[in-house]
Amino acid sequence: MGQGMEVFLGDPSEARTLEDGVEAEFLHCLVLQAGLVISGDKPCAVFGFTPRATAGSRTASLSAVASCANHVVAVYEDKASGYGVSLTVLARRSCGPMVMAWRPELVSSVLADDESRALLASADIDVGSADDAMRCMARRLRSYFRGHAPFPHELGVLLGYPVRDVRGFMRDGGRGAVACGRWKVYGDPAAAERRFAELARRESALRERFCAGCPVGALIA
Repeated sequence: MGQGMEVFLGDPSEARTLEDGVEAEFLHCLVLQAGLVISGDKPCAVFGFTPRATAGSRTASLSAVASCANHVVAVYEDKASGYGVSLTVLARRSCGPMVMAWRPELVSSVLADDESRALLASADIDVGSADDAMRCMARRLRSYFRGHAPFPHELGVLLGYPVRDVRGFMRDGGRGAVACGRWKVYGDPAAAERRFAELARRESALRERFCAGCPVGALIA
């Protein structure tokens, strides 16, 4: 286990064991849900990993599948860090973990922007370093997933959304947005639509490369 950064593991449904299937499915999920993080176009992504069609999952118990999923993510927390991608488990659900994927250098770039830094600091996020900020955000998200706190909408800055749009959504919950795509837009809608289209193209190109057999490590920009 753990070779998926160097080699393409293939179709999860064709795996011979539950472990191999869950591993392959996690890599597919990572590319599908955090492809823009992998390509260097987005600092952070938050997603759930719920194994569905892996070999052996039809006869294995839900707890066995979830346990396998947690183990796979733990393996790739270590493996991905060697490629400049950090993976952080936010919640261990009965159906599989919630995961945050992030690029330390891209988070550092967010923190280097005065407006972004000020917004995060105003929400009591530690902006001393990328690691500090993401540890703080992980704590906020864990509290949210446990039902102990509201969703931390300041996360939008770390997801790569424009500060103006994040501030607008935090102010009125999207009611004043002038456009809606990957996020609620409060600035120039035409510019936002161009950005949405560009991100879609890059995401599609990365997924095509992966489906053609390119391993995850080779996709990382």
